[in-house]
Amino acid sequence: MQQSLREMLQPQILITSGTAGIVTGTIGVIRAISYASLIFSGALAIHLPVGLGLTVFSTAVTLVIVALTSTLPGMIATPLTAPTVILAMIAAGISTELQGEPAAEVRATVVIMIAISALLTGALLLCLGLCRQGNRIRVIPYPVIGGFMAGTGWLLTRGFVQITTDIPLTWSSLEQLFEPKILWCWVPGLVFAIALLMATHLWQQFWVMPLTLAICAGLFYLMLLGSGTSLETARAAGWFLGPFPQADHLWQPITLQLFSQVHWSAILHQSSGLLTVMVISFLSLLLSNSSIELVTGQDLDLNSELKSIGLANLATGLGGGMMGNQALPSTLLVNDIGAKHRLTSLFAVLPSLAVLALGSSFLSYLPKAVLGSVILYLGLSLLWKWLYKAYFSLPLWDYMTVWAALVVINTVGFLQGIVTGFVSTVIWFMYCYSQVDVARQVFSGATTRSNVDRSPVENQILTQNGSQIYVLELQGFLFFGTANYLLNKVRDRLLDKNPDQSLPLLTNTAQPLEHVVIDFRQVQGIDSSAVLTFDKILKLARQHHFSLVLTNLLPNLEQVFHQGLDISFESNHYQIFADIDRGLEWCEQQILSAALSLETPTAQALTTMTELLAHQFLSLEQAQRFMTYLNVQSFPAGHYIFRQSDGAPGLYFIESGQVSVLLEQTNGHSKRLQTCTRGHLLGEMRFFSKVPLSTSVITDTPCQLYSLPKDTFEQMQTESSDLAQLLQAHIVKILCDSLSRREQQLQVMQ
Repeated sequence: MQQSLREMLQPQILITSGTAGIVTGTIGVIRAISYASLIFSGALAIHLPVGLGLTVFSTAVTLVIVALTSTLPGMIATPLTAPTVILAMIAAGISTELQGEPAAEVRATVVIMIAISALLTGALLLCLGLCRQGNRIRVIPYPVIGGFMAGTGWLLTRGFVQITTDIPLTWSSLEQLFEPKILWCWVPGLVFAIALLMATHLWQQFWVMPLTLAICAGLFYLMLLGSGTSLETARAAGWFLGPFPQADHLWQPITLQLFSQVHWSAILHQSSGLLTVMVISFLSLLLSNSSIELVTGQDLDLNSELKSIGLANLATGLGGGMMGNQALPSTLLVNDIGAKHRLTSLFAVLPSLAVLALGSSFLSYLPKAVLGSVILYLGLSLLWKWLYKAYFSLPLWDYMTVWAALVVINTVGFLQGIVTGFVSTVIWFMYCYSQVDVARQVFSGATTRSNVDRSPVENQILTQNGSQIYVLELQGFLFFGTANYLLNKVRDRLLDKNPDQSLPLLTNTAQPLEHVVIDFRQVQGIDSSAVLTFDKILKLARQHHFSLVLTNLLPNLEQVFHQGLDISFESNHYQIFADIDRGLEWCEQQILSAALSLETPTAQALTTMTELLAHQFLSLEQAQRFMTYLNVQSFPAGHYIFRQSDGAPGLYFIESGQVSVLLEQTNGHSKRLQTCTRGHLLGEMRFFSKVPLSTSVITDTPCQLYSLPKDTFEQMQTESSDLAQLLQAHIVKILCDSLSRREQQLQVMQ
């Protein structure tokens, strides 16, 4: 703590913090006065001194709490314009509803309404921060941030004109601004702002902006002295701030007596407006936070910022004040001056405390030109970055989004401008995403097979007829922008067209389409338009007599399909499988069943293990000798022949039944790598490798196997070396065929 205090008392930190704090604090007080004038206007104007104390108190409390709790030293937080406009509308509605009621009751109702809005907003932000929802809601599109900052820049520019001339910057007021009397009000501020821009651009030192502001203020008073203009004359000409309302005891805390005067029904009738205030404050925090991160290059902990602003709003609400938020322009000014210290925010409280203690008369000695030059400096800096420099760094649509948000912000409203930016960004995203090929891979069953080992005859049939299977591996999110693409793909295949001529994946497309396999393993979600597209594909399946096979459907996607698809026709037109491997297996089985019976004439004759061995790699005499080394074993369905990381006590030859090789995954599921049937060999990798494998082998049906233990194989090598050599050659052929099949699949999936 002593070290921190010693650092804060260094001259560089004191100068920069004091300058930035006093300037931003003065701006905050002026804004607070303007907010009070906005809320307490019309019939409520008689309560303006109370409103002034309320807004200045809110500014002071928000500054202090955020200064002590924000993750960014030098963060400035004050009441903001957008929520204040809504509060002014609510106050006007209450005033109209309570017309004819005693003035004290109207004032009490409005003050309590403002306090409730601060409490509700504070509770919302604090709960979001405590529940650590900041990272879930912080994503703001970059063009929206750009539009927000450009809009802020233009509002600051308009604010400069309003402060220095008391004339709003509109098309109709342009002629009036160039009258000689009015020129003297804003031209000095423009000159000072240009001086600030040039000085800060030429010298990147902490003392540049404070010194330049001091020189500008000195030149202004020298100009008055040199021209013989008195302060009263200059004040009458509108060159100084003020006049401000005067009253004793500006801030009046909430008392129990005040509650007895409140018309609660009038506040309840404005509940929608209070909800709007909460939403706008929340959006303002998100946008300000993202913009400050972008300018300062420092990541903020949004959860901490939510809690910080939430606590500040709760404190101001309990004290009868209004909600506050991160003040982007003032925080950017602190960053530009190089005063990113908590001491800066504490200095910024001093003008508010002075107004609450002494009144606002001392502010009338501040030249509008000097204060306005700081505001114009910030506005021009933002406009230069987001309207000129952004043209060279942003894509055209993003740059146009910045302009669209800027125009709407300054012609309609802040919230409408932000919504425009969001809508524009979403439209562009949907357009770009709809151009992405939603089919990650497109191939046919002639080039990619399931992991079921087939006989040579079956492989030949699948090679000749595999193009009857049309496979689409999808990716991303399926929505109305990409859904029609899938329908066109299937229609093109029905018409015997290859939509991917650049990829040699679809062969023999002259064969009729029998099966469409659509894999959802890399699909994150689907909307109702995409479900409608699949319903159209199902109708095509019924009309053209092909089957639709869906694989890797997550439970939520499967539920969506069952709710939205017409599956009232035969089940052979619509199938769902756990993965694409089993989906391909089902399609292959349909093709094989249609081509010939599953048992070929050759296979039907091979009923014993001896005959199978003789057919594969041995002569009949050798097979009979080979059988003397084997031990027969029977296993029920679901029995693990090998478990993960187990070694192999021997080789296994399948005489009957079916087994599957499974890869055990970390999520608890397993993936089928291979399915083996009669005549296949098991355990060759484990038999010859000393490295444990990550696969398991399990029986799918009751099986009868013949085992060749390792010690028996060694005996075979000694007694019947010819059999051992033929077995090793057979194993090499099996491994080479497996590698060849994997290589073919990888080439297809590139």
